[in-house]
Amino acid sequence: MPHIILNKEDLADAVDYFGQHDAFTFDVETVGPHRSVPSQNQVTWLSMATYGTAIVIPMGHPNGDTLISKATRKKNPATGKFEAIPAVWDEPPTQLRPSQVFEALQPLFFGDRYRKIAHQAAFDLVSIAKYYDGQLPVPRYGCTLVASWLLDENRLNGLKPRTEATYGHKYDTENVGRKVEIHPFSKVASYALLDAKYTWLLWQRMVPLLQAEGLSRAMSLELQVLEILLDMALTGAPIDTEALHELDTDLTERIEQITEQVYKAAGRVFNINSTQQKADILFGKKRDGGQGLKPSKLTKGGKKKKREGATPTLYDYSADAEELKKHDDNPVCAALLEYQEVNKLLGTYVHGYLGDESAGKPSIIFEGRIYPTFKQYGTVSGRFSSAEPNLQNVPAPNTELGKAVRGLFVAPRERATVAMEDHLREVGWKLLIADYGQIELRVMAHFLGYGAWFDGFHAGIDAHTATASAVFGVPPERVTKDQRNDSKTLAFATLFGAQAPTVAKSMRATVAEAQAFLELQERKMPEVGKFRRWLIQDALTREIPHIRTLIGRKRRLPDLASPVDWIREKAERQCLNSLIQGSAADINKMAIVRMGYLCKQNSEWLRLSLTVHDELVVHCREDKVEEGAVLLEKAMTGPGIQEMLKVPITADVKVCDRWSEAK
Repeated sequence: MPHIILNKEDLADAVDYFGQHDAFTFDVETVGPHRSVPSQNQVTWLSMATYGTAIVIPMGHPNGDTLISKATRKKNPATGKFEAIPAVWDEPPTQLRPSQVFEALQPLFFGDRYRKIAHQAAFDLVSIAKYYDGQLPVPRYGCTLVASWLLDENRLNGLKPRTEATYGHKYDTENVGRKVEIHPFSKVASYALLDAKYTWLLWQRMVPLLQAEGLSRAMSLELQVLEILLDMALTGAPIDTEALHELDTDLTERIEQITEQVYKAAGRVFNINSTQQKADILFGKKRDGGQGLKPSKLTKGGKKKKREGATPTLYDYSADAEELKKHDDNPVCAALLEYQEVNKLLGTYVHGYLGDESAGKPSIIFEGRIYPTFKQYGTVSGRFSSAEPNLQNVPAPNTELGKAVRGLFVAPRERATVAMEDHLREVGWKLLIADYGQIELRVMAHFLGYGAWFDGFHAGIDAHTATASAVFGVPPERVTKDQRNDSKTLAFATLFGAQAPTVAKSMRATVAEAQAFLELQERKMPEVGKFRRWLIQDALTREIPHIRTLIGRKRRLPDLASPVDWIREKAERQCLNSLIQGSAADINKMAIVRMGYLCKQNSEWLRLSLTVHDELVVHCREDKVEEGAVLLEKAMTGPGIQEMLKVPITADVKVCDRWSEAK
């Protein structure tokens, strides 16, 4: 059997060989304007590996191996613009069609005795589902990217860096996989073959390591999550395109207005998107027309300059949102902050969805829906990240811009015909949106096991009210709105390790007042500080300092042992936060799995669409909303979830037409 499969006979032999084993790895190479969107791309190469062999199957690669003329650029006399002229190659070998290949491979991809393993399996599995009329290969699955992330969340876990680190082989130095169609046939064949081969070798190596590190339970959960993410990737989320175009107009006008505000506050016109000009305005001396602000955060270049012994200039300091927030009482900073927020929304959630023809970016809306990629391995904490689009950065729902973006996401517009009693009826769809109630504070209370938060949750008292009651020494029913707001700030300062200056900004207080509040909380709620100190010491007892979340996933914090004060102190602040955020992520992922399986059982009327922070967004047929809401709440808080914590878990389910209506 050859390594490159070009005809039906060799393909049949390969299927027979792979069918004799219980697992295989596979990898796809894709082309087209939407090559990174798995539900929309076109697969032109498929490579596979198992015990003793690896193969690659081309399905429409356009190039042979002999270059006839190089790629170049030529000026179009009609437009005056330079246009790309692609390279010309000789003819490639005759290749099988995708329909032939995937028909032959169906017994492998749909055989439940075979484990199908890929690096970034969610992408590869959805990419090939389109060749089976949208049907996903049946579980069992494996994913070396998820496995590698579980084994060390702090390192680079892509296939190439893991291969180089593990086997000392650095391949694909030309980044062939980014755009396979511009490379010669043999080079792509070799590259694709190595992808499948090293995925196989890494899987064989990683499975015992997961077991040895006590991560098998975490891996089992992540593979269940993967199964549900595949369904979500095919479901997508309907978008109100008319509202999107209106938002485009509104935000564009707003950008113009804010720009004028920036100029007026600065006293002159400048290029807002120029780092140097912005630094002149913000950090320049007042006598020179600047604001005279003191910069504090060096850029990467500034840090390098300082390490090399040079003195940083004002151009070596950052003027990003984090830095601007430190000076948000300054009119220029306040206006620039708003400009950055609106500009980001315009680029990410408007032009990012609609596309930008001038920049060569296609729309990511397909037949009225977007199909985000949810990455279960995308953060060190265990929480999801997402791409195309990034939904985790949607502004808070209580803001005007947050409501505008959420308002774009709507219930499916299609109608369904259902039998009701003795007649047929057309029904539409609704969104079911559920959000955990103070899940991070509940996780914290669980680990504490006693104290104001623990007792408060058991008594049905809001956590911030319980904090205020403990800190200010008043009964819960007499806590004022201001006291509750201050306690909310203190609670999240506890979880995220915020220091007095940050707390002072949130509370609109002086640093001294904020420090006094933090010290008061420490005295009134000593269980929090005691647990934080114990957690750090416990993490330090391990060879590589780490904590474990509720399901046993590790968060490695080697900097806890650093002799450098600021590095160690940063890791100490991350320690408690990692435990709480990571454990909340465990609960959220278990809820997704439970709801995902319920949707599979009721697929005609119930579909999981999105997860954003602690929210789940579900499509439900309108005649089933009551039943759907019960199932969603049960998935998030019922038996199997509730037992994870020693305090009650709650979730609020809303029935909406638009996501913005949930809050």
